[in-house]
Amino acid sequence: MQQETDPENIRALHSALVTKRATLDQLIWQAPVIALTAQAFLMTIAFDTTNSIFYRCLSGTIATIIGLLSWQLFLRHTALEREATMQLEALELQHFGQTAHSRPRTAKSPSGWRSRPIWAWCLFLVSVAGLLPLFE
Repeated sequence: MQQETDPENIRALHSALVTKRATLDQLIWQAPVIALTAQAFLMTIAFDTTNSIFYRCLSGTIATIIGLLSWQLFLRHTALEREATMQLEALELQHFGQTAHSRPRTAKSPSGWRSRPIWAWCLFLVSVAGLLPLFE
């Protein structure tokens, strides 16, 4: 029991949780940016009517698969980041009596909209758009 309440152990755990949360926050945004870059290249092929229909459909399908995988990864990293934030908040409340890293649950952007759900829906819609050449 002494080892768990040792201030050095608590500081080390706190530091690890802060680092974990920051890393997950970065990962949330890295995957969509890389996927959107790949999708832009593939969608250029998919919507270029001078290419054969086979290559257009193949490019569109691959763009959709990459997009949906990115969308799933975005949602997974978001959930993991929320979990890390809750762990950090619980540790801080338990050992420090207050929390410095929490964000208000109702915080919104200046426009009044939350950015993560908007990004999630847009990633999904852009991903599904890759299937449009299949219906031409």
